[in-house]
Amino acid sequence: MKPLSFFTVLLAASEVNAKVTNVPKKDVKCSGIGRAFTPSDVTNAGNGALQHKDKPIGERKYPHVYHFDRSDCGSPLWGFPLIWTIPYSGGDPGLARATFTFVEEGDELVARYCGTYAHKTRPGDNDFYRCD
Repeated sequence: MKPLSFFTVLLAASEVNAKVTNVPKKDVKCSGIGRAFTPSDVTNAGNGALQHKDKPIGERKYPHVYHFDRSDCGSPLWGFPLIWTIPYSGGDPGLARATFTFVEEGDELVARYCGTYAHKTRPGDNDFYRCD
């Protein structure tokens, strides 16, 4: 049996029927960021984005729309801070963003993972690169 994440329990308690799909099977590495992000970190970011889609959090109001050219993903493309182990809950968003498209599938809201991007120098620099 797969253990429930903090956000799975929180989403269930808030009566939101949601899931994260297309999660990478391997760690995501961003050059210049010393530690890779695990598939679980990506799932946490997706669950956070789902929970805060209609009630953005943090100074920069996450999740918010990113304008990356990703015709393979659909649009709009929403970014949410990608941090280690725990989901972003406000404060310093760090440099990395997991991106998602939101789609309704039946009675379920789905966050489809569509890649990770990182700021080159600091949050807010609008100079991003795509992570592997």
